[in-house]
Amino acid sequence: MTRRSATNTVLCWTLLTACPPGSDPVGGSSSDTTGPASTGPTSTEPTSTTGEPSSTTTGTTSTGSTTSLETSESSSSSPDTTSTTSASTGQEPLEKCGDGELDPGEECDLGGSNDDQGECTFKCKHAICGDKLIREGVESCDDGPNNNDNLYNGCTTLCQFGPRCHDGILQGPEECDLGEDDGMGEFPADGVECDGCRFHARLAFLSSAAFKGGDLGGVEGAHLKCQYLALQAGLDNAAAFKAWLSDAQHSPFADFAHGLETADLPYVRPDGIRIADNWDDLVLNGPDAGIIVTETGVKQLSKGVWTGTAPSGNLFDPAATCKAWTSSSAMDSSRRGLSGVDEQQTEVWMQWVQNRQWTNYTNGFCNIPRQLYCFEQ
Repeated sequence: MTRRSATNTVLCWTLLTACPPGSDPVGGSSSDTTGPASTGPTSTEPTSTTGEPSSTTTGTTSTGSTTSLETSESSSSSPDTTSTTSASTGQEPLEKCGDGELDPGEECDLGGSNDDQGECTFKCKHAICGDKLIREGVESCDDGPNNNDNLYNGCTTLCQFGPRCHDGILQGPEECDLGEDDGMGEFPADGVECDGCRFHARLAFLSSAAFKGGDLGGVEGAHLKCQYLALQAGLDNAAAFKAWLSDAQHSPFADFAHGLETADLPYVRPDGIRIADNWDDLVLNGPDAGIIVTETGVKQLSKGVWTGTAPSGNLFDPAATCKAWTSSSAMDSSRRGLSGVDEQQTEVWMQWVQNRQWTNYTNGFCNIPRQLYCFEQ
């Protein structure tokens, strides 16, 4: 036996079935073996561990032990007789949601009574608040993950309507809310019509903040301060407010909306009290009971208010405007008004009305902070 044949024999016996009969991984002859000659066909099919041909290639019964490959093939190809799947047993798949039977994966099933507005939905799930479905007679709304207890015009976490117009409660950006009477023309005798939770009128408020004359930054700067306060208070028409203030270039008569049919609206305080029927009533008779309510709804009587304006809405005195509202010096002064003195018709109140003291009270030094009247346009 040559060294090469001996080496091949050792290699084949070591690898067992990796070297089938008749093959030589390094080019040797199949006769160079130490084992008995094979009596089976000289094929390339795998053999058993006894050296006999595999029964899977000849179709005959093997007399030796089962090969590892044969065992692996047998286990992978043999049908699983213990399987209980519908594919192996011929059972029909489970019926879908809506058959009236509680099947796996279903929370409920009322058959034909399933309803997205009922207690069991079309997906066989229990109706719950937060599922974006509105259960009839139980839920008023359902915005799913957007349910919010504090959102105006929203839906609460209990799936009930949150604060909104027409609920009879004054809240959020509303100017008024008469509930079912909203928009029906019904309103108190000293009030105005409420439509869509807004006054059918122009809002007028006393600024909650006070300013020295020079802090206003001119009449246009005062307009901006009114708009800022309105915005902070949540008034939805905040950009339309202007200050009742005059200088050589500006005045309410020149800057305010009036004289047009569309602008001939009443004026109302934030608390819903009508102070004038229209522009003409305002300049002729003044604001009834005074502009004594701030943008935040707080009443403030006898407050000094910068005006520089005569009862007609025109400039009172060009020399008395805190130098066009740029000076806070104690040497300068301007005309000021008085917000209101009393809600009762006493002698003091009658004097306040007759002398138009709401805008024409007295002169005031520019270093003393005063408030503003802000009117919606």
